[in-house]
Amino acid sequence: MTTPPWWEELIGVSEALADADRADVESWQGPAADTVEEDEDDVPPLTLRLGTLGRVFGEQSAEFTPEQSRRVLQLLERIQAQGSDEDRTAVVTGFFEALLNTWDEGFDLSSVWADVGPKSRAYCRAWNDFTGVETPGWMR
Repeated sequence: MTTPPWWEELIGVSEALADADRADVESWQGPAADTVEEDEDDVPPLTLRLGTLGRVFGEQSAEFTPEQSRRVLQLLERIQAQGSDEDRTAVVTGFFEALLNTWDEGFDLSSVWADVGPKSRAYCRAWNDFTGVETPGWMR
């Protein structure tokens, strides 16, 4: 699995994201990775990595400044608008589905909703419809 060119920009937004991704990669590679030459393509699938970042973004939202939150969401929207089909799919099924799960568990999604771009918003509303979750007025 290769890492997309925009990945470093995404995890570079905050230490929380970088730490979570590093832990995911280390877990994926296992203990033998410490003793062999590092393989930059031996990483979890993009959807899984983005799922972790979506979960961390929601669960640790207090650790993100408003600017960091904006940067994450704007980058993901840019990928939605200009990225490959694979990248766009990974962003919505990885990051945004995980983020919506943290909302179900208490994350105040409305606090960052203004920074969520139109393509990402549309997916979140569609996911709510698909899963039977009532979409609140502030999401419309």
